[in-house]
Amino acid sequence: MGALTVVGEVADIQFEPHERVGALGGTFDPLHRAHLHLADAAAQALELDRLVLIPAGDPWRKRDRQVSSAEHRLAMTLAAAEDRGGGLEVSDLEVRRGGPTYTLDTVRELRDRGAQQLWWIMGADAVLDLPHWHKPNEILTCARIAAAVRPGAELDRRQLDKIVYGLGRWLDWVPMEPIDLSASELRERITRGEDVSEDVPSAVWQYARDHQLYA
Repeated sequence: MGALTVVGEVADIQFEPHERVGALGGTFDPLHRAHLHLADAAAQALELDRLVLIPAGDPWRKRDRQVSSAEHRLAMTLAAAEDRGGGLEVSDLEVRRGGPTYTLDTVRELRDRGAQQLWWIMGADAVLDLPHWHKPNEILTCARIAAAVRPGAELDRRQLDKIVYGLGRWLDWVPMEPIDLSASELRERITRGEDVSEDVPSAVWQYARDHQLYA
């Protein structure tokens, strides 16, 4: 993968049809080492040319809880990518879009921007949750699914098709030992003033403290 690309009002994102592109979306409140571990595992397993982190603009399924502003979450994601010194790209396309953030809209837009070989990356638990997503069958017409899995715990095609019809043909497993870490846990630890430097990129932790996001 190439160096960091910051995608915003002054720079737009485009892909070449031959490029293998992975997109990892999420609330990223905050982005932490489990997210980055999944990104690295997917990049290696799928031999990706580019990997894009996409913070959700309006995570409609989390409207029953408090979520940091999209601008702060985008800034923390950029800080994490910059802290790594390259290898990741960051897009604000969901932040700029407005309205509820639907993965279907995002993969369609990435396809329109040239990503013909596209994987939407997710954790293993998200696979079981796919039926609750917005039009999951249509997502499969625009992108393959790349799902993290503990080696040896893969579901077979028939099991996958019971989750969303056709998923068995459009899912690639990403072998990865799970990391027991959640953003909600990290927010609570930051609120208590605990040291989270082993779980959160230093630039993200510094940004959260500077802006008192979880105080």
